[in-house]
Amino acid sequence: MLNFIARNTPKVKDNFIIKLIESDNGRDCYEVYAEDKKIVLAGNSNLSLCMAFYRYLNECCNVVITDGDYDISYIATTPLPTKKFTRTVKQKIRARTSYEMFSLEGNYWGFDRWEKEIDFMAMHGINTAFQPVGFDGVLYRTLREIGFAEDAAIDFMSGPAFLMRQLTGNVAAMNSVHSKEYLERKIYIGKKITEREKELGITPVLPALIPSVPFNLRRKYMKMDIFKAPMWYNFPPIFYIKAENAFFEIFNRKFLEIQRDSLGETDAFLFEPLYDVDKKGYNSHLVSIGQALTDSLAQHNPDAVCYTHLSSISEDFFKKASPEKFIIINDSKEERPQFLQDKKHLVAIKGNSYGRTGLCGDIDTVSRCPYAVSKSENLLGTALEIDTFSENPMYCAVALHATTANEAFDADEFVKDYACKRYRTEDFADEIIRLKNLCYNTDECSGSIICARPSTRLKHTAPYDTLERKYECSELFEIARDIVESDTRKNDKMRLDIVCIIRQLLGELAYPIYLKATEFFKAENVRNYEQASNLFLEICQDMDRLLKTQESLNLSSKFEEAHALGNNKDEQQSIDLNFLMYHTIWGPIDRSILYDTAWCELGGLVKDFYAQRWFMYFRALAAYFDNPKKLKDFSRKQPLDRHEYKKSYQHKRLALFENNFLENYIPRKDGIGEEDTLEVAKEILEKYSEVVYQF
Repeated sequence: MLNFIARNTPKVKDNFIIKLIESDNGRDCYEVYAEDKKIVLAGNSNLSLCMAFYRYLNECCNVVITDGDYDISYIATTPLPTKKFTRTVKQKIRARTSYEMFSLEGNYWGFDRWEKEIDFMAMHGINTAFQPVGFDGVLYRTLREIGFAEDAAIDFMSGPAFLMRQLTGNVAAMNSVHSKEYLERKIYIGKKITEREKELGITPVLPALIPSVPFNLRRKYMKMDIFKAPMWYNFPPIFYIKAENAFFEIFNRKFLEIQRDSLGETDAFLFEPLYDVDKKGYNSHLVSIGQALTDSLAQHNPDAVCYTHLSSISEDFFKKASPEKFIIINDSKEERPQFLQDKKHLVAIKGNSYGRTGLCGDIDTVSRCPYAVSKSENLLGTALEIDTFSENPMYCAVALHATTANEAFDADEFVKDYACKRYRTEDFADEIIRLKNLCYNTDECSGSIICARPSTRLKHTAPYDTLERKYECSELFEIARDIVESDTRKNDKMRLDIVCIIRQLLGELAYPIYLKATEFFKAENVRNYEQASNLFLEICQDMDRLLKTQESLNLSSKFEEAHALGNNKDEQQSIDLNFLMYHTIWGPIDRSILYDTAWCELGGLVKDFYAQRWFMYFRALAAYFDNPKKLKDFSRKQPLDRHEYKKSYQHKRLALFENNFLENYIPRKDGIGEEDTLEVAKEILEKYSEVVYQF
């Protein structure tokens, strides 16, 4: 624990006294108080002591940590608590179970960055965390152990952007990094993560089984019963061993043994069968896996429990599986699914899927504390499923608090306290509560028209979102204006949040302008079309300019962090391509269905990718002004209610541009941090002060 304090606040590491106390009827508890002019942190475990440490920082130093900026080494003074703080956490399990965050961020981090993330989780009371880092290396070692050729085993591993989808059984061998050294480094990082999590009292949740295997294994094991699964959204097909076959148990037992030797021991595992397509031939396989998985884990570790999402299984799964060995993460929209009444489960809190940058999240619902609302004795706690903490800090703060909350809390009071501590002033509290009431009242994130792949007929940016606005631009404009024009000093956190608020405003404003431009095109109104299309492109340029005032909100900054994971040119090129594909076309090049799934309004990406697509689109429309009906920029067949990737001539032109972007992207730092956030924000608000009331 002393090492934990020294890591995070080295200047005041000697100002704390650590004491161990008994648990509160088996529950985590802690105390914070002053003694002999020092701060006493008392807890029943290392994790409770970490919570006590953060409680002290929050109450006495006005520190809030939610948005990915975990550096608190600047703290140089430690005022003594004026009263005693105590807490008992009733939730037995406080889990972090998002797997998509690894495709977005976690698979690109070295241990230095993971060290901060683990400390962050401990301070917020997370005691169970999904930990797949090193899974690809473990799978590689397993294939080699059973006699698979080295090059073929390496090639079977997906790259960091798609590895989680290999773990869920959707893809395999997608954008491999093609490096044994890379896989061994991932195991090294993964083992250090597991060790540090266990040291702080966090249970690492490791993968439960090998989801798919190379078809070529049949050459060595002729009696292996393999079947081909349906293609998942145009990704290459994958192959499963039938669970009834003896080889399934043999290979999975070998995988679990090598995983234990490589990453460390644990009692917790994750089974995530997210094969969300036509499940012909797969449902019966899933039922068979239930029994095989139960037996496999029981032999490997009699105390093992397995986590799985409700959306991934059906009632049939437990025809052969043992329910007492599973903890189900309730990610259903139903308040109390009947299926869960007699099974151990967690309630999920979601947010910012795939790292999308919209301000969203149902704060009032989360603050009612889904754990406290439930009357089920089988509800063990909460599962936090936010794919990134680098966006949406206010919602993240509420969600983190709800993860350990015993009862409902007042959302407005919490947000007010959060704002006062984050901005070091009470002057913005009213505006932030207004922002909460306007933007944070739904779990669904509206799509971004700027990030949408251009067409005259658009319903979505990405699968399952909508482009419909949920409030008036003028309301958000007035909040942004009141904050920007306030004479109160804006600290770095406020400047960052100003950028995010105005980014949201510009994105919302662009949608009705897109509709007008399309309307003027169809009406052959050249003058108004030019005005509307030019205004749309100006909004893109202004958004990019504003984003460049904050380095953390730019593509190049995130790209360089991922790029650094590679140790040589070949590794770096593969990692770069993974990173860029995730943030753009997402799926297979030239046949993606899931394009723009992880849309992000980031500096550089807006200007060099999204705005360029819209420029091509508006220029193409101008060529059809004499006869708009001749333009074909949509597809009749619409998978996921969206256009086919390369169906029309216009879509093929966009695909060519997107492929060129992936091949030729060079991170550029020019312009980043050169302008003042407040000055640019004032200019933008003045520029659009009349336009926002026209739409």
